[in-house]
Amino acid sequence: MNEEQFSPVTPLDAMISQDSLQLLKAAVPYMPGRAGRMLSVYAKMMELSNTIALFDHPQPELSIMSSQARNTQPADILGDIRQYTGGAARDAVDQLLFVLNTIQLVQMYQENPEPQGVE
Repeated sequence: MNEEQFSPVTPLDAMISQDSLQLLKAAVPYMPGRAGRMLSVYAKMMELSNTIALFDHPQPELSIMSSQARNTQPADILGDIRQYTGGAARDAVDQLLFVLNTIQLVQMYQENPEPQGVE
């Protein structure tokens, strides 16, 4: 059975990469060596150019995202990043999330050491 596998696109990639660049990058493995290399470099150069243009002329969604990021907790950021990782990187993010959750539990206990509901 052939299931479609979808790789999530990061918010930055969504802002800088058009469908045509994604199609070019998807075609690279099917091209002969030299042509694939040139096509790959072209796609990456276009992404770089689009990235530079994005930060030279910020769009409203970029400003909204940066203002929201100031109020975001580290665990929320790691949770968002986790969806773009796999293998060892995902394990590392999971370990960091575990540590952050443990720290939060310890802090909660230190703030309120009395067990609740016990008479």
